[in-house]
Amino acid sequence: MGKFMGCGLASCCSTKCVDKALLVLRIVAGLIFIIHGWGKVFGGGPAAVGIAGFTGFLGTLGVPAAGLLAWVVGLLELVGGLGLLLGIATRPLALLLAIEMAVAFLLASKARLPKGDLELALFGITFALAMGGGGAYALMAGKREVPAAPEKKL
Repeated sequence: MGKFMGCGLASCCSTKCVDKALLVLRIVAGLIFIIHGWGKVFGGGPAAVGIAGFTGFLGTLGVPAAGLLAWVVGLLELVGGLGLLLGIATRPLALLLAIEMAVAFLLASKARLPKGDLELALFGITFALAMGGGGAYALMAGKREVPAAPEKKL
């Protein structure tokens, strides 16, 4: 088999290939979240609903404090998407976005496929990024995104 982007079957588990895979995941998820966050917060772009429209949607689902949560979700998607795209605070942002996508999958799509396929896919991507971090091609590459656990003394 040939190589793709310098990665082949023999080197499939090399750090270089993992870093490239994390970069692809960050770019794809980051762009999707930016587009959807922009549409929620500013009401523009291909996912344009605006805060009022998104608040109304959350209200139809019976979400308490729908107005506040509409802002929280919209800003999380916009800022979190930018953070993923650039590789800034990847792990904590990805974890928050994974939680959001799990809730969206369960609440908005009632855990049904194919209706909730985007939410489920984004949950998987963001959960993987929460575990794997931003990789070598992130702006915060080489910096600990999550504090190390203290070592226990015996």
